Amino acid sequence: MRTGNSNILTVKAIFKWGGAALICAGGAGYWYFSGDSASVETRFNTVAVVQDDFVSKVQATGTLEPQELVDVGAQVTGEIKEFGVDVDGRPVDYGSEVKAGQLLARIDDTIVELDIKRAEAQVSQAQAQILSSDASVAQAKASISQATANKNKADRDLARAKALGVGDALSQMQYDQYVNSAEIAAANLESATAQLQTAEAQQASALAQLQSAEAQLESELRNRDYTRISTPVDGTIVVRQVNVGQTVVSSMNATTLFLVARDLSKMQIWCSVNEADIAKVKPGQEVRYTVDALPNENFTGTVNKIRPNATMSSNVVTYIVEVDIENPERKLLPYMSANANFIVKEVKGALLVPDAAFDFRPSPEQIDESARGKRPAPRAEGEERPTLVWRKVSDTTVAPVRVIKGDSDGTRSMVTLPEGQELKPGDELVTGVSMFSGDAAKAGKQGGLFGMNGPKRRQRGTGGAEARPGQTDKGGRPGPPM
Repeated sequence: MRTGNSNILTVKAIFKWGGAALICAGGAGYWYFSGDSASVETRFNTVAVVQDDFVSKVQATGTLEPQELVDVGAQVTGEIKEFGVDVDGRPVDYGSEVKAGQLLARIDDTIVELDIKRAEAQVSQAQAQILSSDASVAQAKASISQATANKNKADRDLARAKALGVGDALSQMQYDQYVNSAEIAAANLESATAQLQTAEAQQASALAQLQSAEAQLESELRNRDYTRISTPVDGTIVVRQVNVGQTVVSSMNATTLFLVARDLSKMQIWCSVNEADIAKVKPGQEVRYTVDALPNENFTGTVNKIRPNATMSSNVVTYIVEVDIENPERKLLPYMSANANFIVKEVKGALLVPDAAFDFRPSPEQIDESARGKRPAPRAEGEERPTLVWRKVSDTTVAPVRVIKGDSDGTRSMVTLPEGQELKPGDELVTGVSMFSGDAAKAGKQGGLFGMNGPKRRQRGTGGAEARPGQTDKGGRPGPPM
């Protein structure tokens, strides 16, 4: 029995509180939508057609680089003893202007000088050996001459002995002596010839040693020249990587001491261009750019070449484009960041329509009566398909204008007009519709929910950690209603 009574009481409570909620909701709705806010007005959002220069461009960022950067290194090991001086007579440093052949730094040449003296001694020794071998050759040649003369005499004596024969006038013993003398003379000639060959071989060896010693001496003299680090070109020192007292260690690759920019009046920008835009970039193309250091100045350059080796970062492929620039006043410095615009297309005095105007679609009742039911003129052969934009006729109606949309710079598009269409600078094109309450329409402000004003609220204080609701942090009273 109690259970039934409890159910009856629960149902009554639901109806009681539900009815109260409905009454409150209805009262709140009436309070919210009542009064001056009940009327709703619409207003077109418009943009103006302009006639201006149109520029289609590819945007990229890059870094300023010298056109030619010369790496000046060291080929010998040693301690940096001193720096040279620049064209102004000051020790060379970052930014110093230098001329070709000018001394940049000097490496300690003590060891090199010792090597030079050793090489000079070897040259002297080789020269002495050549003199000795020359004397040996001359002596051997003299011995050959004497041996030849003795052999000739022995040969003639032997010939007479043979003609006379062994007999009463010439004994056998005397005949044999002539034969023996001829044989000895021939052997002596062969020995002298061998001595000459030996002397000539020694002479050639001494000559080779001399050439080797002279080459070593030339190498050591060149090493002494290498201790004097000079610039091969006129230019500006961009980097100095050593200090006086620092030891330079030569290795397979020459150690870099200085980087010299040949001519900073002519530089380059190395721009990273996205693969989606690289087809729009061509050699000889105009580039307009700015640098962060001179934000109010505009500069121009020309595309030199596109490097074919692409790089990928975060799945984005980019190409390096070299842009030649002039820097006659030396305002621009190496490694500045540049914001570059590659000019793809430029048209003077083009009719430009903001891109937002192409997205608007009016409702049927917003189309002006004069434009209803009109059919578009047929397209000429080869003419592109036109696009509709909507020109404001009154505060509540619009009329269509057919345009042929061209290139866009990202915010505005260049348009041309088909035959029979009219659009001029200053015409207002609709981009959207805003809804306003009655009060907001008068004040030029957009209303609250559904374009109407919500309930007015009292101003709350700025408050602090200790402030109470409705009280400012200075303890003052709440402000007037908003």
